[in-house]
Amino acid sequence: MNSTIFDFKNLIMHLKELNVFTNGDATKLSTWSNFPYFFTETLKEKGINVNYINTQPNKILKNLYRFSVWQILKRQKKFDAYEYYRTPINRFFVNRIIKNAVRKHKNADANLFLNFSFSAKPYSSKPTVLFGDWTFEYFFEYFKHRKPSALEQTFVDEENKCIETADAVFVMFPKMAEVIKNRYTNKNIFYLGGYFINAKVEKDAANILAKKETSNKIIFIGTIKYKEGALALIDAVKKLRQQNIFLEIHIVGMKTGDFSNLPDFVFCYGYLDKGIEKDRNTYYNLMESAKMIVNTTPKWSGFSSIIEAMYFYNPVITIPYDDFVETFNNNISFGIYNTNNNSLADDILRILQSSNYTKMCEDAHLAVKDFTWSNYIDKFLNQLEKI
Repeated sequence: MNSTIFDFKNLIMHLKELNVFTNGDATKLSTWSNFPYFFTETLKEKGINVNYINTQPNKILKNLYRFSVWQILKRQKKFDAYEYYRTPINRFFVNRIIKNAVRKHKNADANLFLNFSFSAKPYSSKPTVLFGDWTFEYFFEYFKHRKPSALEQTFVDEENKCIETADAVFVMFPKMAEVIKNRYTNKNIFYLGGYFINAKVEKDAANILAKKETSNKIIFIGTIKYKEGALALIDAVKKLRQQNIFLEIHIVGMKTGDFSNLPDFVFCYGYLDKGIEKDRNTYYNLMESAKMIVNTTPKWSGFSSIIEAMYFYNPVITIPYDDFVETFNNNISFGIYNTNNNSLADDILRILQSSNYTKMCEDAHLAVKDFTWSNYIDKFLNQLEKI
């Protein structure tokens, strides 16, 4: 770890200005599932001036890479994660953005990166704080089940260096926090507990519960990488419809064209941008009117979207993956852990026929109601003060 020791308590007492580096425009709700937007907006609500620095890859260079080098690399499985973002070329330009930003915003008290991939340590004497979800190295272990190729390893090495030398590292999920604490010598690695709801909407509970009582809609939220879970849900609902249980599936994040021979009871909305009023209204109407949310995609079932759906009183069917179980325990009163997609139809039916359905809805909301951004940022700032 970097030998420079910062008095974080003194820093927090006087924290007035923060450089926030994000891969995308943090002022837009559409960036990274709204996370950067709510993070920075809440910092501002706490009286901290935020300097927004967008480190998003150059579109021209990204497209040139995508339609040339990437076309060759992605055909070889050992290089399929080596996107433009991971290349030394992109790192060169991002580092230049970082260097210029710390020069421009000399009065900033610290540099905050909403990822583990980059750092201001080479360019600034101010503290560097990283905040992220997964390391690139663990991505290969957990999802790819292989070691990084030589090219991919170059990015792993750079990211590891950023984590080791950061003055503080915050991790969104408990399992990843445990992995990082065991893998790195940096002692300032933290998991804050709980999570955050990426929503600014408050609605009448009684009205929402009344909609759900008569609903036949199942909501599924996820991009194409969650397709396996969506297909499992479609198969399960087909079985139930054969029993004259006429449910609908409403998929947010994928389009009709992402599937072949899609049944007429499945409705796809594609990506819904909360920054656009029409999309935002559609999204929240689905949240309020759904009977439940289901996502049983192996390994990872859309943590953020399920948490948000719970806030809107939706019972849950998901898989018992580590981070969800760590957050909500092995037994959940607001839904069902599915361990075999062959039983998914039965699990859906259990919720439909439950005499405790309304209580499941209420328990879902109660489990996450304190996951506010205000609470989360308070914990973030308080932890910095303790260092």
